[in-house]
Amino acid sequence: MNTEDGMPASQAASPRPVGTRVTLSRTDATDVGQREIFARIDDAPTRRLLFGESYSEDVAPGSHELRANNTLFWKRVTFTIEPGESIEFALINRGGAFAIGLLALLGVAPLSLTIERRAQPAAKAE
Repeated sequence: MNTEDGMPASQAASPRPVGTRVTLSRTDATDVGQREIFARIDDAPTRRLLFGESYSEDVAPGSHELRANNTLFWKRVTFTIEPGESIEFALINRGGAFAIGLLALLGVAPLSLTIERRAQPAAKAE
C-alpha cells in the first residue's frame, strides 16, 4: 500500500534521518558589533555575517574546515561532526581598550577575530 505521495507505507512510518548541521552566529554579547565577518565551510559559498545574524548549513558527517575573516584577521578551524550532531561556531569581532577608543573617536579600529565552538544538544528524530 502506498501513501498519497506514492511512497510505500512501510517507509512513511519510519523516522526521518536526523540532520547534521553547522551554525555560524554573530550574536555574542562580547562582539563589538562592527565590521562584517566572511565565513565558509569547505568549498561552500562565502557568507557575510553582520552583528546579530546567524546562518545554518547542513553538512555531511566527517571532517570539515571553517574559514573566516574580518578583512584584517584570517582564521581556520578544522572540525569533525558526527551523524545527527549540531555545532555552533560563534564568530566574534573583539577589540581591546585601544581599539574601542579608536572606534569611538574615528569609527574604525583593528578588531581581532575569535571563533568559539559551542556544541548544541543533539536533535531528536520525529
